[in-house]
Amino acid sequence: MVCLNHPDKEAAAVCAACGKPLCNECILSTADGSYCSEECIRRGQESRQRSAQVIATSARTDRKLRKKGFIWFIILLLLAAGAWFFYQKNQKTVDRKFNSVARSIKDGANEAINAGKGAMPQDSKYKRERESLVK
Repeated sequence: MVCLNHPDKEAAAVCAACGKPLCNECILSTADGSYCSEECIRRGQESRQRSAQVIATSARTDRKLRKKGFIWFIILLLLAAGAWFFYQKNQKTVDRKFNSVARSIKDGANEAINAGKGAMPQDSKYKRERESLVK
């Protein structure tokens, strides 16, 4: 690869901002890397500052999300403890209500099944014809 400014010289580095190949004569070295111009040095510094801001913002956001998750965990834990305490204090009433609701659901399901059976004809000409084909 050759220097873009001096095509007769071999490139020794590339600009950290724009990627232009540079010979030793064209390199502007800084602690952050090799650049081709003062403009690229400025752009490199701005880019590092923006990156630092994004990283800092991301870290703050992560901390906030962890706090929210922890708070929700505590809330759910307290709700579960409250439900358990309520159940222990009112176990007979809760069990009676639960069994009553379970019976209602089971009765409703049986009623729906029986209603469906009553709606379908148990004996029909079509059914007799299909059964005669099987025999």
